[in-house]
Amino acid sequence: MPSVQRLLIQEGIQAGKAIELHAFPFTIGRSRDCMLVLDSSSISRLHARCTRDHLNIFVEDVGSTNGTFVNGRRLDHGEAYRLRAGDVISFAQVCTAIFDDPATTLQIDAVQFPKPGLEIDVAAARVMVAGRLLYPPLSPNQFSLLSLLVDNAGRIVTREEIMSHVWGPDEPVNDQTIDALVSRLRKRLIEADPGHEYLVTRRGFGLMFQDRKPTLSG
Repeated sequence: MPSVQRLLIQEGIQAGKAIELHAFPFTIGRSRDCMLVLDSSSISRLHARCTRDHLNIFVEDVGSTNGTFVNGRRLDHGEAYRLRAGDVISFAQVCTAIFDDPATTLQIDAVQFPKPGLEIDVAAARVMVAGRLLYPPLSPNQFSLLSLLVDNAGRIVTREEIMSHVWGPDEPVNDQTIDALVSRLRKRLIEADPGHEYLVTRRGFGLMFQDRKPTLSG
């Protein structure tokens, strides 16, 4: 079991590699002088860096052109974000990594199992499906629709309610636009959890969210 924090690269450049954060500041960029070199024109020469204090590791965008994202949110220039185990970091959307903190992961694994179903964090605009972060993140309209449905779980939400909540009461929206949004959201959720239908259409009435329930054994 590794003893130092790592970036586990999941998608894009250098996918499959585990990069140990062994010295700080740990620089990330296109330049050959960086400690993690990401060879892409979308990556700035010095794109981001990781720093640490005596307890925590932080990631910071250093003025890159195409941005550094944590859990789908673009960091402001100079913002130092404290990393937590499981955070998803994307550099210019061409390299996606998960922050791995072995000490924290050991503690979590000892007492927790992935929760079935869907969890939504409105403040962080994050969605967890079956214990895994939904990535790439939902579009703003998809997230708004899902939030509305989760808030009204088990109740049919009408098309009028969807229209008002997602686009506003004064925005002209036709049925095709609503159907397209529902279809895209349903596809994302099915990809994340193929064994459960979270969005149930009641034709002539509206849409309903039903979460996955734990399976009882024994």
